[in-house]
Amino acid sequence: MLASLTACDSIVEDTTDPIDSAGSEALSSPDQVEFLINGIRARGNNVQENVTVQASLMSDQFIFGGANGGGATFPTFRDLMQAFPAATNPLNNNSVDGTQSHLGQYRFLADDLLRRVEELGADAFGGTDDPRWVNANFAGNFHGGLARYYWATYFGETQRSGGGVISDLESPADPERSEFIPSDEMYNLAIQKLDAALPFASEYQTKVINSVKARIALFRNNPGQAATLAESGLAPGDAAFQNQYLDRSGNQANNWHTEGGVGRAQTVPAPRFFYSPDYLNEDYEAAESGRIPLLDPDVVGYTIDSGNVETDDDGNLILANRDAEHPLRFPVNLSDGDAPVLPMQGRYPTRGANIDFITWQEMNLIQAEAIERGAASGDPLALVNEVRESHGISALESADYDGMNTIFTERDKEMFTTGIRLVDQRRATENGLNADGLDLDTHGWHLENADELLWWYLPITLAERNNNPNLPTELP
Repeated sequence: MLASLTACDSIVEDTTDPIDSAGSEALSSPDQVEFLINGIRARGNNVQENVTVQASLMSDQFIFGGANGGGATFPTFRDLMQAFPAATNPLNNNSVDGTQSHLGQYRFLADDLLRRVEELGADAFGGTDDPRWVNANFAGNFHGGLARYYWATYFGETQRSGGGVISDLESPADPERSEFIPSDEMYNLAIQKLDAALPFASEYQTKVINSVKARIALFRNNPGQAATLAESGLAPGDAAFQNQYLDRSGNQANNWHTEGGVGRAQTVPAPRFFYSPDYLNEDYEAAESGRIPLLDPDVVGYTIDSGNVETDDDGNLILANRDAEHPLRFPVNLSDGDAPVLPMQGRYPTRGANIDFITWQEMNLIQAEAIERGAASGDPLALVNEVRESHGISALESADYDGMNTIFTERDKEMFTTGIRLVDQRRATENGLNADGLDLDTHGWHLENADELLWWYLPITLAERNNNPNLPTELP
């Protein structure tokens, strides 16, 4: 046995050093900053593509279905659509596992870049004016802030308890794990990071930071602060801040292509996006060219799923599809007994299609909502129509404007496929926005909440819980 061990040692020593890997110390160099930032952005892309698919499916915006490219077969996606009933073992969903893993790595890589830069010091870069120093400090803080925003917005310890965990480990075996950090505290941490990025930000990046902070303020039910920040955020004419993808198979391709699009349709838009008069009203020309792009089911080369329209025990129309029921909350040109086709989303027709993270149009709608809620002054209809005009959509007349209901409908269209609808539904119900004129039957939470067992967040899964004694591994 000793002879064998000696032989193995010799083999290892004689092996040529790999050319596609580097030790941690080699990365602690000013010349490696761009490489490290690209790694952070790449993992941030993975978070955004997965979160937007999964949050859209948990909301009333998408449903489990589709027959293209192998079709809808993931049981974990069906569980997402149903908001994780207890029988689905919510803590053990491997689709959410992957998103959670990407998010943990995203946060770590951003924070680790700042650690490396701090250890090197500004002198190693030739001073604080060096672009590498500026870019590293901006990227580490900005992306660290976005990572904390994702935790606060999309993940939860229990069904109604949003937030996440940030463990500062010496090694993966370190038993000293983070306590659960509730959403409100996690948002504070996100804002601290975003503020720390400001001294290193360009004019455009400053607008992006203010826009993210405006969104967070709205999500925390502070519309006045949200409107003030939105005024300093992205403005008409400013480019959207995007996650950018590559047109290739595998990593850094947009997951919508293979989880909710032409590549494979695990999920398709809710019927309102095509069948409702408030949306496309069965207009395929508008569907292919408008701001709610859906693909024509007559296009050669793919097939589309269909569902059955039924009336439930309460007299409401529902869509029965793949062992699940989806409420048809908006007026639709459908009747009991219909079997409508379910077109796929066409916003991301290729693997390289980019995802808008935040836009000036969202800032307009934030300000419009704040005005309607009495937290700001101005003309909300003018702000809404400016958004519609940017897409070539006709302006709404004052007679057709319905306050908060119009604003939430426009948000539903504008932030289509970006994961925002889930948060809008949650905050509508949680914050009682019906007091401001919002119809919760249309825009609030859409599934039955018996004993509050259904999830409003993606569950922190056993991948974290089994290694963190501060989190329960079983739900009450």
